[in-house]
Amino acid sequence: MSPPEFKSAFEGIDLRLDLASRQKLWCSTSADKWRSDFDALRTALVYPQFMDYDVFFGHHLHSERFWVENQPYILARGYQLRPRYRAEWVPSWKNHEGPIQSLRMFEDAIVASGSHGHILDAVRISDGVKVVLKRLDTRSEELRVAHYLLSPQLAKDPRNHTVPILDVIPLPNSHSEALLVMPQLLHFAEIPFVRFGEVVEAVQQFLQGLDFMHENRIAHRDACYMYLMMDPSKVVPRGFHQMKPWSHDGVNTQFESFERWSVSPVQYYFIDFGLSGYYPKGGEYETATGLCGQDRTVPELLVDKPYDPFKLDIYQLGNVIVEIIKKYTGLELLLPLARAMTSTNPNHRPSPTQALKMLEPSGSEILQGAVSRKDIMTWEEESA
Repeated sequence: MSPPEFKSAFEGIDLRLDLASRQKLWCSTSADKWRSDFDALRTALVYPQFMDYDVFFGHHLHSERFWVENQPYILARGYQLRPRYRAEWVPSWKNHEGPIQSLRMFEDAIVASGSHGHILDAVRISDGVKVVLKRLDTRSEELRVAHYLLSPQLAKDPRNHTVPILDVIPLPNSHSEALLVMPQLLHFAEIPFVRFGEVVEAVQQFLQGLDFMHENRIAHRDACYMYLMMDPSKVVPRGFHQMKPWSHDGVNTQFESFERWSVSPVQYYFIDFGLSGYYPKGGEYETATGLCGQDRTVPELLVDKPYDPFKLDIYQLGNVIVEIIKKYTGLELLLPLARAMTSTNPNHRPSPTQALKMLEPSGSEILQGAVSRKDIMTWEEESA
């Protein structure tokens, strides 16, 4: 019987109870008292709007099956996945003693779904370091570009802010797929900025990264908000949960972090080179239209004409700066830079080198100036 049919069968039981009675039933029922799946689902239906039936019964979602099937092989290659994806996994709530208020009480109820299905966190067994595994096509431009930017000669350049590749794991029974192993990074804006200099440091490194890529004839073409990351090791030394980055373990709400300024310098990185391209010097570097990253406001993408991918990068990063300025008070000094980088005329946008010069004149007093986010959300609001 499918979950909807289960629900229909119980509509005359739990769903007729008033809210107080349903809450009492839920809080007094523990998983060890379930006599069957019928009892389990009846308990779940006390709060049906918060319940994913597949997750509740310990089923893996379609997006998770790849990881479950390949977990033994990944383990043999030196990486341990979270308990949910191990062959011997039994949902922890099935043996939980005491009331079950919500599946949010259990880390192994956190699924990798949707766009996260091709990415999963793991632990490198040799040293306990948290990493991220990304499933990708070995013929993809992303892998070629990453290998090029991280070649021994280019890797030494201090302007190189390409996410490091720690390992490449070829998949068994596949000649076209592999797992890219990268350090676990945190989104650059996840931890609130509290000083002007913290924002300047991030923007400076991202501009350096573009300068480095463009000098080596690589255009990212998706240098947008979601693909800008930071090394969290000094800011959040206790680490964070990959799917719930506002929590250390995915369950508890207390979260500890340091101000970036107190542990500066913090390292920032570009990720996801899926739309990137190599444009040889002296060649025709204007490319065909059609590819569009996260930012749908880029003026040259609104018309059916070739565009300069290097100027595209400048606009996209400039628009990220615009978004940060909107979210914080105290960042008005960055407005001239943001406006120049987001000029509607691509030829009027500064190069990364010119943009870096616009960022330079800031005294120590200005850099230490306070900034504050306008929309600080609580953990409960973030996880809703």
